Amino acid sequence: MPPATRSQTVRQTVAHGYSASPSRLTDQEKAENNVRLREQASGYASRATSQSSTRSARSKAPDEPPRFVINLSLPPEQRYLEVCEAFKDQIRGLTPLSDEVVGDMASWLPLKGLHRMNRTFLSGVRDGEENRELKGISKATGVDMYLLVCFNVLLDLFMGCSSGGAAISDGNGGSKMVHFRTLDCGMPSLRKIVVQLDFIPETDGPTIASCITYAGYVGILTGVRKDFSVSLNFRPNRLDKYKFWSDTRYYWHLAMVLLGRRRSVSSELRSLLLPTKIKAIDTMTGRNGSALTTTACYLCFSDGTETTVIEKDRATAVFRSSNDFIVITNNDLDHEDEKVAEAAQRFEDERSPFVSALAEIVEEGKDRRLCAHHNYHNMRKQQAKHIAASDEDSLRRVLNVDDIVKMVQRYPTTNETTHYACVMDPTQGDIKWCRRWVKPVTSRWIREHASNDY
Repeated sequence: MPPATRSQTVRQTVAHGYSASPSRLTDQEKAENNVRLREQASGYASRATSQSSTRSARSKAPDEPPRFVINLSLPPEQRYLEVCEAFKDQIRGLTPLSDEVVGDMASWLPLKGLHRMNRTFLSGVRDGEENRELKGISKATGVDMYLLVCFNVLLDLFMGCSSGGAAISDGNGGSKMVHFRTLDCGMPSLRKIVVQLDFIPETDGPTIASCITYAGYVGILTGVRKDFSVSLNFRPNRLDKYKFWSDTRYYWHLAMVLLGRRRSVSSELRSLLLPTKIKAIDTMTGRNGSALTTTACYLCFSDGTETTVIEKDRATAVFRSSNDFIVITNNDLDHEDEKVAEAAQRFEDERSPFVSALAEIVEEGKDRRLCAHHNYHNMRKQQAKHIAASDEDSLRRVLNVDDIVKMVQRYPTTNETTHYACVMDPTQGDIKWCRRWVKPVTSRWIREHASNDY
């Protein structure tokens, strides 16, 4: 199943008038909140809150993702039982999704033979704790373990994303950076299983980390804890791509990840985020030596003072940092135009429906990056006029979180394939704002959020 392209989803949006359903999280106690969220995830169009009555499921606005608490003191097999109870039917939908995605990638294999081979060889992931969590999810939902392994290992290969850091006022006369993020994906069935997970070290303990992810996924795509935030983007480009030995080493690594012999990049990011087993960022990225072997990707890290984006290859990495504004999408910044054109031509030459659709994600990455850059600096310029700010330090203090929320929702930063968008504050260690789109954004929404020329 190829990812939906922007032109396709625009037509779908106009034809069907898609919209999302809003719901606001309350400040009720965690247990009561999870019960309410289970009802929402089961497909109910409405739920009661302390201050509002039933809301329509066809609202024009996106909604906040259901929120669950993951107690790390529980046995790994029991940590995701509430999530599984709420999303059992949706997680079972991974079976036909896997048939489409993996079938497209290995179209030369009969589907039955592919299932038989996967069931035999894809028995688990490398990390023992994550493996036990997946076994618990498999038992609770009835989804075969090999399907969960495919989902957790291959998902990051299909995402078009925007990630970055933006300087804002810290409210105390200084400045800080917040971490913004959108996740775009051409798999519509995943929209309904976007969730926020809050990790606690023990029962009734404090939240030590949070992430935005999909039900059934135990790695980290987007997460934050005190003084640290991270997001992961798909990278179609890599060094010496389409050269025999380079491709051999790359796909050998990917095979080892699928077979549970090595960790996926999202699993490595989890080890950076969760305080139970934090490893140094430099160990993964290779800033102080050789980089950890991973699939090609873009990484974005922030500590609230500086934000770093990394073009990560299998065994190397290129770093860029800023304490002002920085953004990465799905393109290398060096010789961007040439690499976009080259990637698009390669995809076209392969004539595969799946990789051809990825070409449009690559091409649109530059638009999304320029859009975010333009909107941030344009907002800052307009705001600076009102307070006579001119020097670098004062300019970093003119915007606030609400401004970044508006920037993130501007089209095409948020677009027809966006599943969720969020703004994280690594200084505080929390998620300041997050919305998911259960349906693609409508044509009216696009008009209302369109960026000015950039």
